[in-house]
Amino acid sequence: MELVKTTLYQCFVDRAKESPHKLFIENGEESFTWENVNNITNKLSVLLYEQGVRKGSRVGLYGTNSASWIIAFLAIQKIGASAVLINSCYRINELVNCIDIADIQYILYTRSCECSMYDETINKLRLMRKYKHVKCFNIEHSYKEWMKIEEKTIKHAFNNIEFEKSDSHDISCVLFTSGTTNNCKGVLLSHYSLINNARQVIEEMKWSQDDIMCLVVPLFHCFGVSVSLLTSIIVGMKIQLLEKYSTIEVCKSIEEYKCTVLNGVPSMFLALVRNPRMQEFDLSTLKTGIIAGSPIYKEEYLEICNKLPSLNLQTSYGLTEASPCVTIAKFDDSIEKKSISAGKVIDNVEVKILDSNTFEECGPNVIGEIFVRGYNVTKGYLTNDPVVCDAVMPNGCLKTGDLGYLDSDNYLYIVGRRKNMIIRGGENISPYEIEEYIKKVDSRLNVLVFGIKSEVLQEEIVATIEGKDNSELVAKIKNELNNSISKYKIPKFIVFIETFPKTSTGKIDEKELKRLVNEKLK
Repeated sequence: MELVKTTLYQCFVDRAKESPHKLFIENGEESFTWENVNNITNKLSVLLYEQGVRKGSRVGLYGTNSASWIIAFLAIQKIGASAVLINSCYRINELVNCIDIADIQYILYTRSCECSMYDETINKLRLMRKYKHVKCFNIEHSYKEWMKIEEKTIKHAFNNIEFEKSDSHDISCVLFTSGTTNNCKGVLLSHYSLINNARQVIEEMKWSQDDIMCLVVPLFHCFGVSVSLLTSIIVGMKIQLLEKYSTIEVCKSIEEYKCTVLNGVPSMFLALVRNPRMQEFDLSTLKTGIIAGSPIYKEEYLEICNKLPSLNLQTSYGLTEASPCVTIAKFDDSIEKKSISAGKVIDNVEVKILDSNTFEECGPNVIGEIFVRGYNVTKGYLTNDPVVCDAVMPNGCLKTGDLGYLDSDNYLYIVGRRKNMIIRGGENISPYEIEEYIKKVDSRLNVLVFGIKSEVLQEEIVATIEGKDNSELVAKIKNELNNSISKYKIPKFIVFIETFPKTSTGKIDEKELKRLVNEKLK
């Protein structure tokens, strides 16, 4: 595939000109054509410009999937600013961490969901002296007000503003991830990397403007904004947008709107096919989809394919730092091949498997650490942590920390992943962060947090504490975690082990500790 130099703004405007009256978004009872969204984003970009947003400004986008989120995202791109995508579940501690890391000057926030009340969080932010400079705007359904502005007035204003045009290599988005290390950081992704990665996905998936995507992947994830939203813009397919994942709502949407595309993380597909109510719905219109975001076992992949026989489900490997796709299964690969591999390395991207000790390149079918180089690799991180910065080497090679091997046909097989990272429902979770908050209750505690296998979410979080069972301490820990971090990061299990097993060097024997915990949980 030949790489192109363009911007998200240009891709969207081109699409709006090509198919102005076709539906772009259906969100609940509301629907928007490409022309609708183009006009509304023109109006919002003028309003943001009047508030001081300029090319290079970092604008936080904080909320669940909604038409408002997409409209705000596209308006930010029109100005030439960078959209800083904030996890919709983040609470005040995590939000201010994002503001500090990315130097966010503006926050646009949308509706609340069960794990985060945005008005409450934003009100707390406004009371903090350090963040008085951050301008916050509730934009949920604000487009109804923007639409009242006379078209002639806004068109004149839009045409007379001298927006600085973005270059294809400018930063389009900043996404937060624990990614290749346990430290939260902002990943810088350019228009060039995101657009060309999305184009490659479209080519491999054979998507067209006749497809209808059931979009339930969170838009603040690279999987959502690049593989789902941006691919839809480039190819012109309609989006049936859901705020968050619910098995029944997904089934209803697919049946009612005849959706043909469904992307998701393994836990989402597993929850779908293991819900007995799935049989009540006609899902036969589904044709294609991508399953990615965390590893999946062969048996689970085959189970999904068996229960959704019309769906050609492509396995893929990617990272936020790689925009995100690195490998993807070929459309006509056998189900058996897809069930054991993460697909073939995409065009214009190089994957090397290096020995973790010698850094010599491994031959075919030899396990080593996965390194990625190509147009899709991040331009860098927003962080001062040298350990994080080392993940992208001077030659543009990304050290993933994942273990795997390539076969002679350049198909990638994942056999391990970044040390200690927990992947729950497609979310990367840092055990270190959870341990820090538990230690706030009592700094003397010896704590180790890790993941254990779960049938649907793939991993559940366990916090192990050295000592005897203590219900009072458990209550204090739960209270601290509920007030400090997102719901999805809170351990399902808190297990006391009287004495942690140690290795000969005096370190905690993690393997033995996990065995003891598994025995206790049984």
